[in-house]
This record gives sequence, structure tokens and C-alpha cells, in this order.
Amino acid sequence: MLILLMAIMTTWALARSSPPTAPGAAGPTSASPSPSSSPSAAPSISVDQSLEPPTPETQPSGAATGQGPSAAPTAGGVEPAGDPFALSDVEPFSSGSVTLSISHDEQLDLEDWDPYGSDIQFTRTGIVGRDGNQLTLLQAGEARSFSTCQAKTAWASALNWSQVSAGTYTCVKWGARRGLMRIDYPPDLNEKYPEVIVTGVVWAPAVKG
Repeated sequence: MLILLMAIMTTWALARSSPPTAPGAAGPTSASPSPSSSPSAAPSISVDQSLEPPTPETQPSGAATGQGPSAAPTAGGVEPAGDPFALSDVEPFSSGSVTLSISHDEQLDLEDWDPYGSDIQFTRTGIVGRDGNQLTLLQAGEARSFSTCQAKTAWASALNWSQVSAGTYTCVKWGARRGLMRIDYPPDLNEKYPEVIVTGVVWAPAVKG
């Protein structure tokens, strides 16, 4: 009986000490899912072709080019070269352009616009009215017109060159008539034979005062 009990215990011990069965060596094998033969198609995205890209915001005029309001006339009534006088419905009495020598104190005849008269004299010191004729500067922003010179009340018998820059406009009181001159001259009045270019008009209507 003892021997039989020892044999049973030995058999039980050997059964416990045997290595475990390797996976897949015995018993049914769990089948892994096989991959699909072709990948599933990606979901399609519909595009609405009727939509248009947003319109860019419109820039204000002149923002890109840097353009702005045109510059105002500079002090002293100096204007860019070009037509020196505004359009007017007033008939001109005389007009013209002449080059005068400052070094010889030449005088301007406003009736014929030539250097053989005694109406306005051009000297090295400035512009002088002769025979009672007078002058006044056209200010910045004033129209180059008959009505502007007609309305002037402050007149001078002479203007110094320090008051007159090249391109300056000067109203003229010529007896009962009014005129307008544009003065152009070399910037260096110390040169030997400086000259002045005078362009202008005298209007026909008589003005009181």
C-alpha cells in the first residue's frame, strides 16, 4: 500500500515538472483576420464649383501710387511754367513777351510790349513803375485774372528783387487799366549782363480808382 502511494505521488510530480506546450504546437490555432485584398476607397469630397474666390477689397484711389491732392501754389504767387494767365472773358488791350537787360535799366512799353517805352523800368535793384504806374505782387492761391488785379487796393511804386522770385506774377496798374506780368530772370543778379523775361497782358476795361 505504501509502495502504491509512493508511485502515484512520483507520477504526479513528473507530470507537474514537464514543460508547457508551445503555442501553436497543440490544440486549435486561433486564426488571425486576413487583410482585405484591396484597400477600402477613401471617402469622396464634393467641391462646389459654383463658388467663386472672394473679390479683393478695392484700394482707395491713389493709395497704391501715392498720388494725392495737387500741391498748392508756392508763396509769392510763383507758378510752374506754362500758360501764365487764367482764361478770361475780358478782352485784352495788349499782350506779349520781351527780354530786357537789367544792366541797362531797360524800360517796358506796355502798349506794344517792347523795350522802347517808359511804363515799367527794370533795374539791378528791382522793378519800378514810371509815370505814375504801380505794381503789386500776386499772392499764392490768387487767380491770374483780370478780376484779381481789378480788386487789388495796395499798390507800390517799386518792387525790390528780394521780393520777386523767378516765376512771380505781378499785377500792374497802368493808368485806368489793369495788367498782369510774369517775371523770369537768372537767379544770379551779380552776373555781368543779367536779363529779365517779361510776359504779360493788359486788359481793355477801364477801372476806377
